[in-house]
Amino acid sequence: MSIHTLLLSLSERPFLVLAVVFAAACTESFAVIGTFVPAGIIMFAAGALIGAGAVDGWLTIGVAALGAVFGDGVSYELGRRYQAQAGDWWRARGHESVWLRGEEFVGRHGGKSIVFARFFAPVRAIVPLVVGAARMDRAKFYPINAASALAWAPAHIAPGILFGASASLAEAVSARLAVILILLALLLWLIVRIARLMVERGLPMVKRVTAGTTHLWTHRFPWFGKQLRRIVDPDAPEFPTYAALALLFIGSVWLFCGVLQDVIAKDPLMQADSALFTFLQSLHIAPMDSLMNAVWLLNSRAVIFAIAAVVLVWLVFKRCWKSSAWWIVVVGVAVVLSAFLGFNLRPSRPIDWIPGSPHTPLPDGRAAYSLLIYAFVGWLLCRRQSLRWRAGVATGVALWMALGALADLYLGRVWLSGLLGGWALGLAWLSVLAIAYTSWQVRDDVSPRTMTLMIIGTLAVTAAGYSFEPAQPHKASSPVERLALCMPVGKWLDNGWQQLPARRTEIGGDEEEPLPLQWVGRDDVIMSALKQAGWQPAAEWAMRSALGWLLPRTPVGQLPVLPKYSQGEPSQLAFVRVEPDAPGSRLVLRLWRSHFKVRDANGKQPLWYGALYREKLYRPAHLLTIADTRNVAASEVINALPGLRQASVMRSVGSDETLRYAILVPPGATQQQRLSER
Repeated sequence: MSIHTLLLSLSERPFLVLAVVFAAACTESFAVIGTFVPAGIIMFAAGALIGAGAVDGWLTIGVAALGAVFGDGVSYELGRRYQAQAGDWWRARGHESVWLRGEEFVGRHGGKSIVFARFFAPVRAIVPLVVGAARMDRAKFYPINAASALAWAPAHIAPGILFGASASLAEAVSARLAVILILLALLLWLIVRIARLMVERGLPMVKRVTAGTTHLWTHRFPWFGKQLRRIVDPDAPEFPTYAALALLFIGSVWLFCGVLQDVIAKDPLMQADSALFTFLQSLHIAPMDSLMNAVWLLNSRAVIFAIAAVVLVWLVFKRCWKSSAWWIVVVGVAVVLSAFLGFNLRPSRPIDWIPGSPHTPLPDGRAAYSLLIYAFVGWLLCRRQSLRWRAGVATGVALWMALGALADLYLGRVWLSGLLGGWALGLAWLSVLAIAYTSWQVRDDVSPRTMTLMIIGTLAVTAAGYSFEPAQPHKASSPVERLALCMPVGKWLDNGWQQLPARRTEIGGDEEEPLPLQWVGRDDVIMSALKQAGWQPAAEWAMRSALGWLLPRTPVGQLPVLPKYSQGEPSQLAFVRVEPDAPGSRLVLRLWRSHFKVRDANGKQPLWYGALYREKLYRPAHLLTIADTRNVAASEVINALPGLRQASVMRSVGSDETLRYAILVPPGATQQQRLSER
C-alpha cells in the first residue's frame, strides 16, 4: 500500500483519527494509566496526517486540546473527591516516591505546575491529582488547565505537521524517497531515546554494579578492596562521569578495531560501503542536493574553526582560564588528528570511485575533527548542569552530528566505514581529554546557556550567508558522455517516436505515468514559444525558494517545481502556468532531453520528451503548503494547452493491446495556431 493510498483511507475516516487523538490526550493525564499512553507519538502522528492533508488541522488541534482539558479535569476532580485516600493509595502500592515528587513539584511551582506538567513527563500524570487533593479552587484550576492545553496541543502536533508535509512533498517526487524520510525520522527518534536512556538509566545502573563489585572485593580481600575503592569510589560526585567516559573509551576502541578488521579482511562492511553509496546516488534530487550541500557547508572545517574561535573568545571573556587552556589543547588535537588522517585525501572519496573497482577507505579526518570539536563543546555545556539540560545538549549534538554524517554520505564525500573509523578515533580522544579535564577539577562557570546561544548564532549567520547561494548541481562520479543518435524527421514522425520512453521510470525502476509529449527544438526556442503561450520557467531550487513550501502565503508561481526522474535523470526543463480561474492550482510541464537528435533541412536539433501535470495546492491549518500532483494524460488537453501548430497526435497498438498516444511537435512549430491531428 502506497503512502497516498493510506492517507486516502484515513481521510475517509476522520472521526476515527479524532477519537484516537481525544482518547490519547485525555488518558495521558490519568494517574497510573497515563504513564503507559504514548500521547507524544500519537500527537506527532496526528500532525503528520494534518501535514499530509488527510485530516483537518484546526479541528484536530481543538480536539486534542479538549481531550487534554477533560483528562486533567477528571484527575483533578478525583483528587478533590478522594483527598485522603489518594495519597494512601499510591503509598500502599509502593509508589510513595512518585506521590512525593508530585507534591514537591506542586509546592515549588504552585499554579504554574499545571502548565509545566503538560511538558514534563515524570510528573505529567500525577500533578492534576495532587492539585485536586490540595483543594485548589476550581476558579483557579480550570482557566490554567484550559490555557495550558491550548499551548500543549499545537506544540506537540506542529512537528508532525512539518514532517507530514515533508513526506508528502517527498512522495510527490518519489515514493521511495518518502520511505527514506520516514526511516530517517525513526532513526533520529531512536537516537533521542538512546541518549535519554543512557542518561536516565545507564549511568545509575553502572553505579549500582560498581558499588556491588567494590563491596564484594572489600569483603573478600579487605586491603585490595580498600585500594580499589580509593581509585573507584561509587559515592564520589564525579564517579558517574568517569564511568561514562571509561565506557565511551572502551566502546570507541572496540568500534575502531572492528572497522579496521572489516576493512583489512574485506568483510561485509566493505560491501555495505558501495551498496549504501550506490543507493544514495539513486536518490539525488534538486531540493535534497540543496539541503545536504548546505548542511555540509555548515559542517565544513572553516565553520567549525569559527565556532571554536567564538568559544575561545567567550571563555577568555568569562576569565575561564583553565577551560580556555583545555579548549586550545582540544582544538590542537583535532587539527593534528585530521591532518594526520588526511583531511582532503581525494582518492579515497566515494565520488571518485569507479563502480566495480576495489576501494580502501581510511578513517575520515573530517569526521574525527568535527566530532571532537562539537562533542567537547557539548561537554563544556553539560558540566554541573541539570539532568534535563544535559539530555537536551547531548541530544542536540548527536542529532547535528548525525545530520552532518548523512550529508557527507549523501554527497559521496566519505565511505560509511571511513566515517565510523573517524568517529571512533574522535570519541576515543574525547573520552581521554574529558577524563583529564575532570581530574584537573576545573570549576569554571562558562555560562552554558549564553554560550549555546552564541554557537547557534554563529551557525545561523553562516547559514544566512549560504542561503543566498543557489544549490550546486550534483556531479556524478565518472560521468559517461551521452551518445547522441540521429534520425530524419520523417522517420521520427513515422515510427521513430516509439523508441523514446513510453512511461516515466521511477528511481527504483518502477514505471509510472505516461510521457506523451515529444518536442524537437533547442531549449531557448522551446522556452520562447512557451513564454508566448503564458508559461514561465519554474523557480530555481535554492534554500530561499525551498522555504516557500513551508510558508502558506507564497505565490503559486514562485514555488519551485518538485523534481521527478526519468531514466535516472531529473527533467532538464520545467515550466509552470497559473490559471486565473484556478488560483489554488497550477500546470507544470516537465521535459527530459533524450539521446536522439532529429535532422531536417535546417540541421540537427535535440529531441525532448515529457508530460503535463496539474498541481493542486493545499495549505493545512494555514501553516505550510503541500501539493497533490496529478498527471494530465488526455491527449486533447495536452494538445490544446501549449498553443502550438504542426503537431501530430500519433497512436499505436502495443503487444498487450493497449494504446500509446504521443503528441509530436516537429521542428519549426510556432504558436497562435491549433495543433493538427494526424
